[in-house]
Amino acid sequence: MEEASEIEAYSSAAAQSYLEKIDRSFVEHVGRLLQQKKGLALDVGCGPGQIPIRMAERWPGLRIVGVDAAPGMVEQAWRNATAARVPISFQVLRVAGENNGRLPFDDCSFDLVTCNSVLHHLPDPVSVLDEIARVAKPSGAVLVRDLRRALLFPLHVRWFGRHYSGEMRRLYEASVRAAYTPKELQQLLSRSRLNGGGASVFRHGLTHIGIERAAISR
Repeated sequence: MEEASEIEAYSSAAAQSYLEKIDRSFVEHVGRLLQQKKGLALDVGCGPGQIPIRMAERWPGLRIVGVDAAPGMVEQAWRNATAARVPISFQVLRVAGENNGRLPFDDCSFDLVTCNSVLHHLPDPVSVLDEIARVAKPSGAVLVRDLRRALLFPLHVRWFGRHYSGEMRRLYEASVRAAYTPKELQQLLSRSRLNGGGASVFRHGLTHIGIERAAISR
């Protein structure tokens, strides 16, 4: 999402009650995976920052870094975090295609790594899962969630896409079409460094799937 029209559509739609509900459910899921609500966290594909901001507001003990490929999204994230008065560090970063596809962080750096609705945008999602596995501490929590591709695509997007209009509706339909099924996501996980160590595929209702790994107390 790098075109100005796409950034504007997403940023404005993010304030709608439907997306706010989805974001809240993501943060609730994070809370179930964390043992201690403190430490260093990374949000990959932070967009306008709504999820890291919610996490920072709920758990002040987390120091959060957000990265996104779109400069416009990162600029909006900084503005939103400033308005919310939460200390989050955002930076522009292409997860794939730059620096040999590596995140600019040391191995085992983060107590929590999150990634929401990014995988379906990536040409090589396994390499990004590998990087998430590398920068997360072995005892750290991981939550990767994305849209789910539906077998009954027209009915699915007609029902769940009713919350959107205009450019956001177009983006939603394109994202659902590009997303994975649970079986396909399991195959991606099995090929990645996240495989094993407690990581597993989950389903969230009819609309989302993902990979989760709970933190381990030490």
